[in-house]
Amino acid sequence: MHGGCYELFGSTSVRSVAELRGRTVAVSTPGRHAFVAAMASYVGLDPRKDLKIVLTPDAKQQFVEGKVDAVLGFPPEPQEFRARKTGRLIVNTTADRPWSQYFCCFATGNRDFVRKYPVATKRVLRALVKAVDICAAEPDKVVRGLVDRGFLKDHDYSLQALREIPYRRWREYDSADTIRFFALRMHEAGVIKSSPQKVIADGMDWRFVNELKRELKG
Repeated sequence: MHGGCYELFGSTSVRSVAELRGRTVAVSTPGRHAFVAAMASYVGLDPRKDLKIVLTPDAKQQFVEGKVDAVLGFPPEPQEFRARKTGRLIVNTTADRPWSQYFCCFATGNRDFVRKYPVATKRVLRALVKAVDICAAEPDKVVRGLVDRGFLKDHDYSLQALREIPYRRWREYDSADTIRFFALRMHEAGVIKSSPQKVIADGMDWRFVNELKRELKG
């Protein structure tokens, strides 16, 4: 749906992903450990042996209190960390290569539903990508609406996040490249067993998004 948005922060003694060896990284929700594992494997670490990834709902607070060495933050947490000068930014997937060259967020569908209801599937995706375009064009309006409806709490940090996230990249990037890159990293890290080729062949369908790219030129 868009380019990178999550950021890895470490304590002031951690200057790179490689320096996470022997340290603890916190993530707040299931599945996010895979992003940390991918970063670790990319620099030659084995995330199963060289660092400890812990799942805790208060990952942000544990990092602020110095109970963990690093944390993977998702908007608006990175914006708050930077504003308050909390820790040291290690990886910004919006700006740092190679992470900034790939998507970070995807839309997935139930296989049977997609096959049975292709028209409905495309309508859902059209709504999503139109929403992405609105986020890019009118971030102030989007944030006000989300705050008013209670989906977001902090207006300023959320607005900064929406302005920073490269939403328009859904038209530019190649989805298969992203899957190939992350599947390889996660395969190396032991997060998944399938090869990138098998992941793409078995679970990816680009027909809908390719049609939308042609129809919704912007």
